[in-house]
Amino acid sequence: MKMRWTLGILILWALLVTNVANLPAEENWERKADLPTARSDFATCIVNGKIYAIGGEIDRFGDVSIATVEMYDPKTDTWHRKADMPTARSDVSASVVNGKIYAIGGTEKKKIKGHIGHSWQIKELPTVEMYDPATDTWIQKADMPTPRSTRTCVVNGKIYAIGGTALNNRWQNKPWRLDTVEVYDPATDTWAKAKKMNHARSGPAISVVGGKIYVMGGTGWPQIPFHPGPFLSSVEAFNPKTNQWREIGEMPEAKSSHTASALNGKIYVIGGFFRGDGRDFRYFSTIDIYHPETGRWTQEPDMPVGKSGHAAEVVKGKIYVFGGRVEGAEETLLTVEVYDTGEFPQSVDPTDKLVKTWGSLKKIGEGK
Repeated sequence: MKMRWTLGILILWALLVTNVANLPAEENWERKADLPTARSDFATCIVNGKIYAIGGEIDRFGDVSIATVEMYDPKTDTWHRKADMPTARSDVSASVVNGKIYAIGGTEKKKIKGHIGHSWQIKELPTVEMYDPATDTWIQKADMPTPRSTRTCVVNGKIYAIGGTALNNRWQNKPWRLDTVEVYDPATDTWAKAKKMNHARSGPAISVVGGKIYVMGGTGWPQIPFHPGPFLSSVEAFNPKTNQWREIGEMPEAKSSHTASALNGKIYVIGGFFRGDGRDFRYFSTIDIYHPETGRWTQEPDMPVGKSGHAAEVVKGKIYVFGGRVEGAEETLLTVEVYDTGEFPQSVDPTDKLVKTWGSLKKIGEGK
């Protein structure tokens, strides 16, 4: 009798999880409190369960890059203003080591005085600034060797800055979409070079699973004449232990300015955009999941609307998607939307409510 009850509860739990995964798109998504500052091409990261939105780009006729930092508390669905970065920048990347946030690289966009409309002076930055959430203060750190907007991630306490855009090279007739990989050690405040990627990429999505770095899509080099491409669908993985890259396949679509979020050994690739010839300009609402163990791709219900230049973070099995841009609108977004993956996060605290619920079901099944 006890075994039948336990088996029944397991079947019930499996059905619940399956039903969550198969809900229509609008039922998988929940709207949360808006960003205080509408923005795109900004950085987010998590410290002690709080999500920090850092820098980015806004739409107006003055300077575009901002230094604004705002903290979101998922438990209370509230935002709090924090100390600005010392250096305003868009396309900044942020990574966390030992509870400190490192804001790396980015683009400074300043309005050109005397010009009407959208005319800016653009400069790629090597800047690294460290934020301490405990004291709400910023400290300057050693510059990145290559000034650029880049994507970063952390493996074994070191920050990997991968690929990116160096528009400064454009005026010197040099490649400005990069295959460069540089490694920052916060313990020594020093930079070192790692092996270059197989493909130059700007605007890729990066995620870490099993100690390996997965880099997906972006725009490559050489540039197609009179065209923003090529847009890439290729995926390659880097093993920091061997300092080697390997090709591992293709995404379902070629795109750039998308996000990649790791959860339970899978990578959720969300949104992005593609621009081809003429009117072929697409903003993706798709959620594609890459399974590193098998190399397979599966698909989840779409976002409510396609977007790019957004940011995404995972909290307790839910993916929070912040800001960005949508097709046909120049304004940046305030929206915060949460996607319920229906997954039980393996790294969740053992006192989490979901565990308690399962514990209660188990006790009922055992007749307790």
